[in-house]
Amino acid sequence: MAALISGLSALPAQAQNVTATRPDTIAAVLKARGLPSEFKQGEGNPYIRSAFDDMPFLVAMMNCDEDKTNCATVQFYFGFNDRKGFSLDKLNEWNATKRFVRAYRDKDNDPVLVMDVDTDKGGIPQAIFNENLSVWLDQMQQYRRYVTE
Repeated sequence: MAALISGLSALPAQAQNVTATRPDTIAAVLKARGLPSEFKQGEGNPYIRSAFDDMPFLVAMMNCDEDKTNCATVQFYFGFNDRKGFSLDKLNEWNATKRFVRAYRDKDNDPVLVMDVDTDKGGIPQAIFNENLSVWLDQMQQYRRYVTE
């Protein structure tokens, strides 16, 4: 029994889970990937500004309580402001071929791309969040090519 206990204590400590309630855990993953991370909190939900391959994007904390401190999910957000009226048929075509992201026109008629990640119930492991981030970065690049072609 003593050997089992000492063997367990030799295991490496697990990395902290990523959760929308702790934006610093999200910032840590972004920074580990060499991406900028600037936390913003205003009247709406808190968010992190970042960028990849000259594409600025947001990681918004969503499903928050009244005081905007306990949030359950995050939403990655990337948009264009110079492609007003991008074809709805093209957006529908994009959405029909994608599983993890969705595209639509925002209130200003600009094409945007979003992806939701649930971090409720104690968060998700950094490795899983990092994999979601990889999917997001890849889809952003594909979306940029799709919208600007």
